[in-house]
Amino acid sequence: PLSLSAAEEQRRRVQAAVCVSALCNPARPLMMRQTPQPTDPGSSEPVSETESGCESADPIAPETVRMLRLELEGERRQNKQLQAKLKRAAKLNEQLQTQAEQEEEYLTNKLMKRLEALKREKEHLARQVEMEEENITNKLYKKLEQVKQEKVSLENLLEQEQEYIVNKLQKQLGAIHDEKRALELQLRDGTESLLHSLRAHLERWRGGGGGGGGRDD
Repeated sequence: PLSLSAAEEQRRRVQAAVCVSALCNPARPLMMRQTPQPTDPGSSEPVSETESGCESADPIAPETVRMLRLELEGERRQNKQLQAKLKRAAKLNEQLQTQAEQEEEYLTNKLMKRLEALKREKEHLARQVEMEEENITNKLYKKLEQVKQEKVSLENLLEQEQEYIVNKLQKQLGAIHDEKRALELQLRDGTESLLHSLRAHLERWRGGGGGGGGRDD
């Protein structure tokens, strides 16, 4: 609970504020609500704030009133400045928000276009890779077929060469056999002729030897 001195000080401050408000707005009548106040010991009626208003309060110096008016005007100007700043800040915020939305939309569109370009580039590269793979596959298949044909040709040529060599060797072997048989025949004929000649000489020698022995006897 407030003491009597604190209550009196608060009451004086309220009265000073009411007086300043009346001075700043002279057309507005001074309206004070009736509030019960401590009664006078010699009277049974309460004293109202209207009766104890500016007339019953301590007189306020004109300098104080002027200072209060200046402070009030300063507060009003500051309030207007703050309201103007608030409006400018709100407008700037709206502009920044709009700009941010535009920037976001621009970046989104740019990224979408970039993604579409990358997608097309990827598809193009995929088609190129597929074509290159198909081309390489076709080249390798043709090369493999060529190698197979060359292999078949070499096998046929080798078979022909082998057949030619075999036939040549067989012919040479046949000629050698024929020559061997001819030599064997010649050797046999020569041997028989030699044996016949030797036998004839031997018989003549024997015949000549037998006649001479009879004459000696």
